[in-house]
Amino acid sequence: MPVLRDEEFLYASGRIKVLENRLLSRSVIERVLEAENTEAVLRVLSETDYAPEFEELESVYDFEKALENSMRKTLNTVKESLKDHRIVRFFTLKYDYHNLKVIAKSRILGVDAPENLSNLGDVPVDELIKLGKGEGDAAVPETMKAAFEGAMRLFEETRDPQQIDLFLDRALYEELVELTKKIGHEFLKDYLAASVDLINIKTMVRLKYMESDFRTLEKSLLPGGTIEPAFFEKYFQEPLQSLVEALSSSRYSGVVKEGLENWISTGSPAAYEKLSDDFLLGILKKGIYKPFGLETVAGYIGAKENEIKILRVLMVGKINGISEDVIRERLRDVYV
Repeated sequence: MPVLRDEEFLYASGRIKVLENRLLSRSVIERVLEAENTEAVLRVLSETDYAPEFEELESVYDFEKALENSMRKTLNTVKESLKDHRIVRFFTLKYDYHNLKVIAKSRILGVDAPENLSNLGDVPVDELIKLGKGEGDAAVPETMKAAFEGAMRLFEETRDPQQIDLFLDRALYEELVELTKKIGHEFLKDYLAASVDLINIKTMVRLKYMESDFRTLEKSLLPGGTIEPAFFEKYFQEPLQSLVEALSSSRYSGVVKEGLENWISTGSPAAYEKLSDDFLLGILKKGIYKPFGLETVAGYIGAKENEIKILRVLMVGKINGISEDVIRERLRDVYV
């Protein structure tokens, strides 16, 4: 398929410029944050684009269903506006791979109908379940079939369920790298590379805390980033402060300095994860300033995913009676 050109996004970008205005503003997020209880939260959300999804809920504890339905509506709207769906696929592929992981683990446990399956992927859940049962006619892309079979073989050899996650994460990012090459747009390559670099830094720090060996790190590093494995090998042997200094002149200096220092002092990666998400959202925000093009479409889909994350943090916090200050620390930046 040909490289995507900005002109192909004219119609979709026009629709998205209207939809951007319906994304939650910082002031609406603040109102949800300050709401006394879940009923008050639902009152605020009833004035937003989320009203139909939340009105359908039998219980506030089912909020994940409302968030997923809203995200699905967004993905369908974008798809309807485009002839070529590869940019949407860039965002939905991870949901299919999430489902592959769940199905693989269900097979190991001998569970028939897996829980936690997402309806946001492109591959029908029923077909993935057929794949999990070993049915040869499952309508699943060959790349995913191969990834699933490879993960199951690795489990048979190691009896370690974590190897399934590692194998399928790598397969997902290998497919994303190929997809971005085919789409051929520098913006998307840059966004993917930054995502991978930030995940790989986090993986390295986590494994250092667990006192793992470099071989485990090597298997855990994802493809598609700009930081070479040799860099990770070098700094894996050194104190974390050396890693902070080594990255102080990189584009990730802000995330690493504040995020890792907070991690070192608190033992929690929460601040690093928040700063990573904000950094990636900063890349996506190029979409706001372009009248049309791939950036506008990618920016909007990414902004919607970010908004769902914010609402998830708020809902979990409110349901569990977590203080406003603690919730605020975990809130991501907003797109608009």
